[in-house]
Amino acid sequence: MPALVPLDDRFGPTMITVPARREHRPRCRAGVKGAPALPGYKVLGVLGRGGMATVYKARQLHPKRLVAIKVIDRSRAGDGEIVARFRQEQTLAARLRHPNLIAVYEAGRAADDPYLVLEFVKGYNLEGFIAGYGPLPVAEACEVIRQAALGLQYLHEHGLVHRDVKPSNLMLTPAGEVKVFDLGVARDLHDPAGGERITGHGQFLGTLDYMAPEQCTDPHAVDIRADVYGLGCTLYELLAGQAPFARPGFESLFQKMKAHAEAPVPPIQERRPETPKGLGFALERMLAKDRERRFASPADVVKAVQPFAAGAELAGLTRALPRVAVPAA
Repeated sequence: MPALVPLDDRFGPTMITVPARREHRPRCRAGVKGAPALPGYKVLGVLGRGGMATVYKARQLHPKRLVAIKVIDRSRAGDGEIVARFRQEQTLAARLRHPNLIAVYEAGRAADDPYLVLEFVKGYNLEGFIAGYGPLPVAEACEVIRQAALGLQYLHEHGLVHRDVKPSNLMLTPAGEVKVFDLGVARDLHDPAGGERITGHGQFLGTLDYMAPEQCTDPHAVDIRADVYGLGCTLYELLAGQAPFARPGFESLFQKMKAHAEAPVPPIQERRPETPKGLGFALERMLAKDRERRFASPADVVKAVQPFAAGAELAGLTRALPRVAVPAA
């Protein structure tokens, strides 16, 4: 089963896959070239590298457990925005514990390189899963969204808006658990100025294929209903194989922003005729242009999709798959 760990790639997939096949597995050894020396941790190998960070597999000595350590590349360590995102992710996650969220244990600096210590979880990145195996069955797609909505509801109850809900920020474990991760661009409603320190007004924030119309206009003024919209785009992709406006005719940033604000979403039944009408109605409400017409919270999404998740077997779905890696895009 591939092991997936989060990376901080702002506009692309945020997970790296590591094949289970022995010949492709990173070598685990006491000394890993280029790895930071972190007191209390033994670095075992490199899990992945992105444009901003390297992620290492490590063993924490006390308590004894495997962890993933994300270290900002030295060339980016002076980038105030990236460092601020690291600090925010650690600060916010430190007060959060939920089975549908990937935990961040601690943060620090190693030779002036900022790092995060995260929960080590094996599983499938949902973006890579769809790319490798195609859309999910209806019940399984609804169960993914139900669990993700539970995690987002927990964030909502703690005054947070994720602002980057998308398949590549969801992870499916072999046990059938769905975990949401990456709070680097989350909005803390208890600290309205926090987002300003990460990205100023007029700057792009989020991933356009999943971004609510109001977030395209002002990412600093969104509430939890922007996450409901992101869940809607994600559910659409889980069922159809692509987000509502990730198709020809919507290639540019302007075209995508205009589509989210004005273009009707093609009915999901056009792509998946077997989709129940009730689920289609729920999806339309999640994707409403006017946030006043959307579900008010992720908890409402849980109630809406739960009947259609009956009989879902996420663990069985992963067991049935061939043991090959889904390469990161």
